[in-house]
Amino acid sequence: MATTSRDLQTVGRRGGPARRRGRTGRWLVAGLGVGLAAAAWAEGFRSPTIGAAGLGSTGGRRVFVEDASAAVHNPANLTRLERWEASFEPTLAYHSVRFEGPLGGAKTQNPWKFLPHLFAGGPVIDEVAAAGLAVTVPYGLSIDWGDGGALQSWAPHYVELQSFDVSPVLAVKLCPRLTVAAGMDVMWSELEFRQMGGALGLPLSEVRGKGDGVGWSGNFALSWNPVGSHRLAVTVRVPMDVAYTGDIGMNNVPGVPGGAVVAPLKTSFAFPTIIGAGYGLEVCPRLKLEADVEWLQFSRFDTLELQTPLALPPAFQTQRHDWRDTITVGVGGVYDLGGGWHLRLSYQFFQTPTRGATFTPAIPDADQHVVSVGIGYRKGRHRFEAAYAPVFYEDRTIAANQNPAVVGRYEFNVHLLSVAYGCSF
Repeated sequence: MATTSRDLQTVGRRGGPARRRGRTGRWLVAGLGVGLAAAAWAEGFRSPTIGAAGLGSTGGRRVFVEDASAAVHNPANLTRLERWEASFEPTLAYHSVRFEGPLGGAKTQNPWKFLPHLFAGGPVIDEVAAAGLAVTVPYGLSIDWGDGGALQSWAPHYVELQSFDVSPVLAVKLCPRLTVAAGMDVMWSELEFRQMGGALGLPLSEVRGKGDGVGWSGNFALSWNPVGSHRLAVTVRVPMDVAYTGDIGMNNVPGVPGGAVVAPLKTSFAFPTIIGAGYGLEVCPRLKLEADVEWLQFSRFDTLELQTPLALPPAFQTQRHDWRDTITVGVGGVYDLGGGWHLRLSYQFFQTPTRGATFTPAIPDADQHVVSVGIGYRKGRHRFEAAYAPVFYEDRTIAANQNPAVVGRYEFNVHLLSVAYGCSF
């Protein structure tokens, strides 16, 4: 792709744009080629399980969810709400990664992340139809390697994905034992990355890229009570594509007035199809058990196409990730303690979509085992929930990779905490 003087700008000391080609473009192309062609900023797995009740029952959260958070977990269950409810259910995540490789080590910084979620739902026609709204952070990760350590210049030292999804849903009871639901997803998302250029002989230079966009999709759900105390649930989230537009640039470039060059950036990201199913059994009036399974089409994220007027090498314009489809499986239970109190216990296994050959420290990931516990209390119109889950990642050893600098061992330390307050009206 040819670079034009109109598209490629350098920024002078007084802030006015100046046009420059040739050596400036080659410095930028070299910096980007080393940094991102081998280790892109791939963000592909979801945020932690959404909401306090969802986290406490992470391995079994579809069949028996009967509060406003059903708007995201299983909208078909909104018909079980006797009155309207609104809830605020933020999650606090601690996510730390340590790397050790042949060239040294590195550790992520700023491990605390805050993920807000809002829900509302209730009857439109009593026992026939219900509506709901979910405002969530379905995808999001912030990785900050500080100065990069042994990974400096060989991978982005800072990567952030932000997203906010607004999903209105409608549920209809087709017959006493069968309810269906459908909804729309509108998601805003922003991608940002930063990488040093030390390996190019430019230790003070930093490559930065940032862009945002909006995507549209849909979701469907079904709840079925075939017989007695047995229940089944199915949920589907349709795949979503988000096109990002923004800028990419580099500072402290030799021979450039002011040292900075900036150019437009366009890319797109393919978020996965998600299909889930759950089976639940009401063992007795106080105890409910559930088993869930999910399939996620992460193979949609095969390559990342980067569009910019800079004359980038082919390996940078088309970045290979080759992710695979994954499954999650889990079990969970809810026990009524009496007096408005209930206890949640759960286990869930998450399979990583990343392959060793295309693994990148920009999104360090491994198979995960989550054990969660939750406690809830309801009195009158008020509902309170709290849940905690340590996440046991399997240590990841990368023996061979398209970027040899990221070969080594990755260790994870992750904890999740969520609280909720809901009010019926």
